[in-house]
Amino acid sequence: MITSLDLLALTHAAVLGEGRLATPPVYATAAEGRVFKPGDWPSQDGLYPLVKMRLIAEDRQSMARSGAAQFTTAATIRITGEVSAPAQFDDAGATVAETQLWQLKRQIEVAIVNSYPLTAVIQQIASMRSQLSFNSEAATHLAGVQIDLALEFYEGAESFAPVAADELDQITFAASRFPPVGFSSTLAP
Repeated sequence: MITSLDLLALTHAAVLGEGRLATPPVYATAAEGRVFKPGDWPSQDGLYPLVKMRLIAEDRQSMARSGAAQFTTAATIRITGEVSAPAQFDDAGATVAETQLWQLKRQIEVAIVNSYPLTAVIQQIASMRSQLSFNSEAATHLAGVQIDLALEFYEGAESFAPVAADELDQITFAASRFPPVGFSSTLAP
């Protein structure tokens, strides 16, 4: 059984890279170990490039009209990549920031698509939509990409079970009408 939060954790691990635990570490992107998920959202000069991600949506589509619950679920993970470059003569710093951003975007996509632990538990990568933005109005040029990643997976009745219930080991019935009637039975396992 897989959940959308599990997919967020697997996406985080994929963007960090499988070699992150090696000595020396080998990361999947230029952001190296600066890949954050909710709770850790730094945006400080000197920390670029960096990647931030969070689960922003979940969409379930029923697969059957009757019987046990079955859904095709799409978890949408928003990944934000940020880079910076110092201003340079003839606006060259903006070009550097834009080039770094396109490289970071590509590294993120390659890390996700090639992550076996992630792709092994999903049905498909339903979509990857990217939007890029640039700001070259200050001494430091900033550029960012927002990638909305839709990961499709199956959820069946086992995803919503077990239903909490007390063990049934005895049945007792008592009627309050005249004449009073009642019985009790112990159930065998």
